[in-house]
Amino acid sequence: MDADAGAALATVRLAFPPEPRLLGTIRLVVGIVARKAGMGAEGIEDLKVAVSETCAVAVGDLARSGRQDPIEIDLVDAADRFGIEVRDRAPASAQGPAGPGDGEVDDRELGLALVGALVDDLKTATLDGGGNRTSFWLRRGPGPLDLSDALPPPLT
Repeated sequence: MDADAGAALATVRLAFPPEPRLLGTIRLVVGIVARKAGMGAEGIEDLKVAVSETCAVAVGDLARSGRQDPIEIDLVDAADRFGIEVRDRAPASAQGPAGPGDGEVDDRELGLALVGALVDDLKTATLDGGGNRTSFWLRRGPGPLDLSDALPPPLT
């Protein structure tokens, strides 16, 4: 993942062909691994949406380029956070023009904006030889809030 990930190692590494029908399976695997890593229910849902959106962007880019290169995913369990890195080999030309034209929405920008709203740290980069790397982390929360002291005493 990232140099600032320290000694974190990939908990799970996946590679799958760029087929939209597999996105549900990827979400399921991410949910299971994140749960085993101790992420809370809300964090797991955010991670599942973020990875599915990132992979959907990669599937679209690869389809537009006519390539069938696998999409690779690393799921990383670090001490205080859970991270995901998605890599694809879609050429830059598959991503369309730099901005939307004629009222079109840029799928990559919209998808990554959604991911950025769900995670704590989102980074994107171009891979050597072409392609994209998108990585993001979600910090582990302190656990469920205990609001019992903040509530008034029950009426008797």
